[in-house]
Amino acid sequence: MKKLQLIIRYLKYSLSAKGKHSVHAPFLYAFITKILNAKTEDEHCKPIELLRKNLCKSEKIIQITDFGAGSSINNNRKRKVKDVAKNSTKNVKFGQLLYRICQFFGPKSIVELGTSLGISTAYLASGKADVKVFTFEGCPETAQLAEENFNKMNLENIDITIGDFKHTLTQKLEKIKNVDLAFIDGNHQETPTTSYFEEILKYANNDSIFIFDDIHWSSGMESAWEYIKSHKRTTLTIDLFFVGIVFIKSELSKENFIIRF
Repeated sequence: MKKLQLIIRYLKYSLSAKGKHSVHAPFLYAFITKILNAKTEDEHCKPIELLRKNLCKSEKIIQITDFGAGSSINNNRKRKVKDVAKNSTKNVKFGQLLYRICQFFGPKSIVELGTSLGISTAYLASGKADVKVFTFEGCPETAQLAEENFNKMNLENIDITIGDFKHTLTQKLEKIKNVDLAFIDGNHQETPTTSYFEEILKYANNDSIFIFDDIHWSSGMESAWEYIKSHKRTTLTIDLFFVGIVFIKSELSKENFIIRF
């Protein structure tokens, strides 16, 4: 049933989505041409995809601790790493999008909620040499694997915090003090998602960017997305169906766009 609902939502998105030739806002046009439609040809991305390929073959079994909405594919507590890699990580297309966003905007401080196996984290950490990624993961065994993966790729600019976000996020943000980019992919429920947005927003600046995963995953996530779009600090938003991107630049007009990707 959930899969059918997702298909219906995607069809609605497809009918509404626009390309670059339908966009007149200069900021958005530049975002589409220089980031969305650009190609990623960088040596930094090859080790990440090699890691993904190896994880998708791993028969290792790990115990999953899930504080969020759970997996729509597999709700078993014990899962093979290859299943987590296939079902719970962003695909190459979106991973490389995260990388290009970081390359283009150059955030110095990134917060990621939902490390999983560390694939998205690696993309975020590889965009710029001077970036620091603070990533949060609820599941200890998944976090351990992610740390091993970071070591394999020699990524030393990642700080991982393990535990339920409602107990770890606020305390860590007080130490981080400034968030240039936030990737929220840790709890696919309405109230936690909006709460994370409000909490991180306290430490955001005018140039900060928020990226939300699976904004159409459920009716609750769609409600969260509507709340975020209408927030008084939100200006320009981009709906790519699987992710939503939020800008809070005061100089931008308050507009919401559905863009084909």
